[in-house]
Amino acid sequence: MTVCRLLKLIPLLLTAATASGQVEYSAYLLRLEHTTFESHQCVLLKKDGSFHLETDNRDSTRVFEGSLGAERLGRVQHALEDRELTTLSQNQIEEPLNPKHEFLQIDMSDGRHWRELTFFSAQSQEPYLRSLQPLLHWLNDLHKMPHKEFSEDSGKNNCLPPRKIALKKRGELSAHESPEVRPNPALTIPSKPSVTKPDRIPSLLRVSSLGIKSHVVRETCFLVIANGFYRAEAREQKEGSRAIQTKITGGKFALEEISQLQQLIGDPAIAKIHHRKTSRMVLPMTGEMLNLQIYRDSGLQDVVLSSTFNRRDIPFFYSGDGDVKNAQPLLKFLAEHIWTNNVGGLDPALRNDCQDAP
Repeated sequence: MTVCRLLKLIPLLLTAATASGQVEYSAYLLRLEHTTFESHQCVLLKKDGSFHLETDNRDSTRVFEGSLGAERLGRVQHALEDRELTTLSQNQIEEPLNPKHEFLQIDMSDGRHWRELTFFSAQSQEPYLRSLQPLLHWLNDLHKMPHKEFSEDSGKNNCLPPRKIALKKRGELSAHESPEVRPNPALTIPSKPSVTKPDRIPSLLRVSSLGIKSHVVRETCFLVIANGFYRAEAREQKEGSRAIQTKITGGKFALEEISQLQQLIGDPAIAKIHHRKTSRMVLPMTGEMLNLQIYRDSGLQDVVLSSTFNRRDIPFFYSGDGDVKNAQPLLKFLAEHIWTNNVGGLDPALRNDCQDAP
């Protein structure tokens, strides 16, 4: 996944741990989840044909449980055995920079493990529609099968398999649990760079942005570590095109440049910004979103700046923690001292989403 994956749908945060943990895999055949602007559906199917189905709209969740007959179960099994699906790997699924929002996750059980395929956009599904459509049609029609309906309170479980209970020490996370995750509106970063490993130099600054201008989507990231080494990556995609242009560079700042950078990130206009919790959907469609992660002595400052900050005419979209204009001096410095110099141009095939430098 890219480090600056803006515009992802929020439901995936609730179900990202589907295939992990202590689960009795042998009983299950499939878990399928599909989210669009209009709806969210998920199903958990056992090998004996019994299913748990949840369908959501903006107001409520309906929960159904029923069983497939042998013929319908056979059709699902046949669809899962499609060669295109069985040979497809996650790294073959290419996501655009300007996605049409549609989340699809397929977890297929082989009796011991789940094999997961995740699509974060309609465009990434297009090359595989022949194989995906039978499963999507089946999911859309599943509520028509004989079933029992349960209330949301008694039946909703996000279509997750039950897990075995394991004793653990207080405060200790089990293999399938994760700490509370807040939506990050400018991007979804799989993991933050570690600053505690003794064999790794701590990071100073990490910047990720995504913007749309003149029908071109531009995604960038910068990483600067404490010893002055830096890395920058930029990707561009024209609207209507599948081609993505990638540029990567790396190098090392001089002591004077590091001093200038520290002054910029110490600017009160940036330092005073704090993250604001929100329940809004993370779907800004225009302008620019910028994620700043600054490693200060007091801890990590992790905030999102937006060109639509406090825009009341865009009420349903996340507007960030502050105005992106506050970061313009910092962005100008990075552009002038990294892209303009173009020191250490790197092979685009070596993209690492600014996880390490150079």
